Amino acid sequence: MKIYLASSLHSDELKKRIDTVVSFLREKGEKVYSPKDMKIENAWDLPNQVWAKKVYDEDVKALSECDTVICIYNGFNFAGGTGTAWELGYAKATGKDIIVLCTDIKSKQSLMIINSGMIVMPYEKYKEAWQMYKGYRLGTDQLAVPYIHPGLQDQS
Repeated sequence: MKIYLASSLHSDELKKRIDTVVSFLREKGEKVYSPKDMKIENAWDLPNQVWAKKVYDEDVKALSECDTVICIYNGFNFAGGTGTAWELGYAKATGKDIIVLCTDIKSKQSLMIINSGMIVMPYEKYKEAWQMYKGYRLGTDQLAVPYIHPGLQDQS
């Protein structure tokens, strides 16, 4: 299975969370693409528009080729979320399965992001969310989708 990990990259805390989930999934034998790890050859020497187009093309290619998108989402409080929102919209429009892991369950959540996920859980439950999803994909678990964790019902 190919997984695309979508998240803002605008804080060290989010980057650590990305690394944690990527490591977990790779230990399970999954192929994970994280834009955080993408390398553009000679990036510092490129004009911004050229670099940006290369990033965009690489991310869209990875989104197109993946089976599943996992989003680490920080509610309305996260900066840089427009790229992540775009990634989720693209994933939804192209029929990808989406798991949303919310880092801040106390704040209001975007109804568009929450309702795009087939499984929506607090970030701390990422292992449980993955087990639910794998059981659903393998047909071994009966999962009423979408599954939205009860603590995440406050949406705007």
